[in-house]
Amino acid sequence: MFAANRHHLTLLASAMLLSACAASPPPQLPPTEPGPRVLQDRPSTRASFACTGALPAVHRQICASDSLSQLERQVTERYRDLRLALDVPGRLLLDSNQRLWSTSLGNVCSIAQETDTRISGDPQAQACLSMQYQRRLGQLQGWPEAQAKGGQTQHAMASYAEYRMAESRDDALCEPLQKNLNQQLREQGMPDAEQIPGARLLASSDGPVQRLEREGRYYEVDRYTPGLMAGYQVRSRGLTLNDILIFDDSDLPSWVATLPNYGGRAHASSSQTGDYGRLELFEWQGQTLLLVNETWGFYSPAARGESAFAGVYRLQGRDLVPQCLMRTYLTPPRYNTLDGLPVYTELQTALDELRGQPLGAFAQHERRDNHQLWQEHQWTLLNLPLLGADDWQRYGREAAIRQRQDAALEALFQWSERNINNKAFYRRLMPMLQPAHQELKVMFADQGMGASEAERAADLLFHETFARALENLQAPESLPEAPLPPFGNYRPRFAMAPAAGSLEQGRNFATLHSVVLNQAPLNVVNDFIDYETDTYGRERRGLAAEDDSALMAAVYQPETLDLLLRRGFPVNHGNRWGRTALMNAAAANQPESVRRLLQAGADVHAQTRQVADAGVGGPEREQAYTGRQTALLLAAQQADQEVIRLLLDADAAKQAWSGYSRQVCQTLDGNQRLDSQQRSELKSGLCAQSFEPLPITRQAAANLHAGEELVVREDGVDYAITLRTREPMTLFTRSLEMSPRRMRRSMTGHATTLVRILTSRLSARTDGQFQIYFPDLRANREDKLVFEAGFPIINEIGNAPGFNLHKMPEQQVLRLVFNPTEQSVEVAWRQLYSAALTQGFVPTHQGYVVTHRGGNTSEYQLVVTER
Repeated sequence: MFAANRHHLTLLASAMLLSACAASPPPQLPPTEPGPRVLQDRPSTRASFACTGALPAVHRQICASDSLSQLERQVTERYRDLRLALDVPGRLLLDSNQRLWSTSLGNVCSIAQETDTRISGDPQAQACLSMQYQRRLGQLQGWPEAQAKGGQTQHAMASYAEYRMAESRDDALCEPLQKNLNQQLREQGMPDAEQIPGARLLASSDGPVQRLEREGRYYEVDRYTPGLMAGYQVRSRGLTLNDILIFDDSDLPSWVATLPNYGGRAHASSSQTGDYGRLELFEWQGQTLLLVNETWGFYSPAARGESAFAGVYRLQGRDLVPQCLMRTYLTPPRYNTLDGLPVYTELQTALDELRGQPLGAFAQHERRDNHQLWQEHQWTLLNLPLLGADDWQRYGREAAIRQRQDAALEALFQWSERNINNKAFYRRLMPMLQPAHQELKVMFADQGMGASEAERAADLLFHETFARALENLQAPESLPEAPLPPFGNYRPRFAMAPAAGSLEQGRNFATLHSVVLNQAPLNVVNDFIDYETDTYGRERRGLAAEDDSALMAAVYQPETLDLLLRRGFPVNHGNRWGRTALMNAAAANQPESVRRLLQAGADVHAQTRQVADAGVGGPEREQAYTGRQTALLLAAQQADQEVIRLLLDADAAKQAWSGYSRQVCQTLDGNQRLDSQQRSELKSGLCAQSFEPLPITRQAAANLHAGEELVVREDGVDYAITLRTREPMTLFTRSLEMSPRRMRRSMTGHATTLVRILTSRLSARTDGQFQIYFPDLRANREDKLVFEAGFPIINEIGNAPGFNLHKMPEQQVLRLVFNPTEQSVEVAWRQLYSAALTQGFVPTHQGYVVTHRGGNTSEYQLVVTER
């Protein structure tokens, strides 16, 4: 009678009974479609997901194999069925384990995680995946069932749910039925028609039997899974007689609509997916009855602050006759709960930053599912906290929850040891834990929960918020262990919400990078320098993950920085994406370290580069993927005036790339460390004119294939070149030969003539800007240009004597925006050719000039192919 979970489902309820005298006319239900009602089949796919669009490599291997697709579907369906049968903490543990298992497959089977649309099978990868899916299916089939500990008090569900009569048409039937359902609710949390004394269950959407034959008539209770927007719960769309619907999602709402004020809700449908939580056909007191329950929980009408209902109908021949209509909830909904939890909300924001974007191992449909299920979990733990607190004890989940929390806390500490930026984030995060946990305890206690219940409820919500974020640092290298079984034994290593500094207690730091990161005394640092120099050599000493150096870790300690510089650590060493100690010092707003690094010869013009597959956790991955950062740009974001002045005095204001000076000036606007006067003083010197270019020897080589811009300076003028793709098009042109001077004077007239011919004579429409097409740039001379002038067009046209029609395919071009007041035509084409040859392209000698609106600039395009 409730959505899929016999042990418990979340419910939001309201005790508001609206008076008939205050009723307004109920909203009209949508008209019923004429003719027999039928249930529509749901579309199906081979795997549990659609094999379309961009998918990670593991998913593409599944899509390439029928047997593997079938295995994947079996595992997914078993997982979804299992999670709905579990208690609240058990479901959190299973969901976490399933996420870790799915993201580990790429590493376990040595399959790269790049996303693509191409599907092709690799027999070795598929064999490994098949073995892992078979093992997972066995593991899920043998997952420990949730057995409640005996001797418990009233079930927590009864604190939120109660069957209250809204309309009774047969008191002798409805009153004892209502009493029995409430008794079951208090004892076991979920009423069940089969357990009504004297009842015989005939068919149920939640049981093994859905079809019943009686006197040559076939009754069938529908059972289906509507998908994500119902939390993959098993639900029912209605009851059929001889395969014709005699009850569907409009029937119970139609009854509810006859109540005063429309039963306290504004929506006709019983759920957003048009179905019910459970339908049960049973015999009782000599009658055949249908018990219908709307959904409960996050996906229920009650979650929107509206009434959830249950109805009882008597089967009479081919008809269902209404008998009992009951509201099924008590507690009014609470809105904007997070608005009253500022500390917890601040922690969640920080954890979201730590978590970053979902890992590349997740396909888009999995990202959507994980987000939606987190919304459901958080809503349940916030709004129905007694359910989680009661299940924690009833099903013995403390050991497994505490083990997972310890693992998450350890992962946080190990992540903080990777580099100085992570350590700074960690030191900001740790002081938030205890206040956020305390805030949750106070909130639950204020709701009337006892001290132990409030603490368990706070533990569970705090734990899931925290541990879920730490899962997303990186894909596991190996398959996850199953969580501890119910009522297992475990001795926690850390408090649920430990104090700042407690994770460091009892640890021995074993590397030079670590002792610098944790601000060890100079004599200890010096000893570790000696040890690592002897052990790893001068080139590898002090290096940590992603090649972060001990010098990069020392920017908060000028004395340690000096020691490392004196011992010969390279001042301009960059990590995997080019971040240097000077960049760290600028971003950390450490003027003394900036000063000492500059004195030691730090390169103020060093730039980071984009690396797509680097970094652990959100902040690191963002740094690696952003690319093109400098010490000055980082200082402009978050350093004070002293640091910025130090960099400017070191000649940092050079044009590192096109638009760099504008980017620095715009970034200063968002710098919260600067007051308005300081910002104005800095911008008056920086933003009045563009920076001078970098010396040729310091200009970074751009990668046009990676989408970067190549800026070449000649005769004091910049030429910015990028790679782009021209869409396929049809060009209508006229062939011309003329001198460059005549061309400049006559193109406006030619364009006007072409438009008149296209629109008046050929009834065609232009589809873009006027273009000059060079079939072969090598045919041009200083006194004569050979080209075609025309427009792209939309509709097909016939032959036009004296004109050409070219169906141009998709083409790669190197392009630059040409400004005739500053740039030279000859230099522009020469630089395009030079860029093609130096960047690994082959010029085809085809070219275009595309005019821009207004005529002040145009776009030069050289068609190229890959070498």
